[in-house]
Amino acid sequence: MTNEFWTLLKSQPGVGILIIDEDGLVLYCNKQAQKIYYGDNFNPVGKTIEDIEGPDFAAERMPVIRQVIATGQPVMLRHVRGGKWTEAMIWPMEPVPERKPRIISVTRQGCDVVEPGVEYRVVDSQLIDLGPLDVLTHRELEVFTLVGHGMPLKAIAREMGVAQRTVERYRSDISRKLGISSIAEIARMVQTAGLEIPHADMPRLNRWRGESNQEEHLDRST
Repeated sequence: MTNEFWTLLKSQPGVGILIIDEDGLVLYCNKQAQKIYYGDNFNPVGKTIEDIEGPDFAAERMPVIRQVIATGQPVMLRHVRGGKWTEAMIWPMEPVPERKPRIISVTRQGCDVVEPGVEYRVVDSQLIDLGPLDVLTHRELEVFTLVGHGMPLKAIAREMGVAQRTVERYRSDISRKLGISSIAEIARMVQTAGLEIPHADMPRLNRWRGESNQEEHLDRST
């Protein structure tokens, strides 16, 4: 790629660029990718995906990266990162003699990165990074998602098999934890994250924030 094209690509507002080799070593990360994936104060360059994210994350991501390298075919990876819907196009880079094969990941949040009518193999992550929404328990996340999709509390109670007053308590706890009060705010946050009910059951990731593993939530049957 020419220097001019590379400068334009890595400087696009809101576009994260990562270059990773076949061993998972991060070789390049622009400011936007750093903000999307790792937070403003963490530089991943020189570290492997497993070093940064842990073995579960690496076990899911590395086969995708290696398949892109092996087949030469790009893949679109969809996931929730930092509480926002995120899509990354993973492209094989042109081989260079005596250099390990590598990929370039072009990432944006909150919008489609693939034009209508263009088809790529899609991989949906089975891990989730809820970002600020990680304060919600499993049940609270379910209620949060259903409220955000416009379901009335009475219908939510029936769907979840609990009393309406229990759902109202969850709703109150959600508002307190997130500092929000209106259904419109909840709907906006749910849409931004692209949340659906199955997301509540996904293993949660928060390693890039440098925090300890989240405590197991015990309210699934409440």
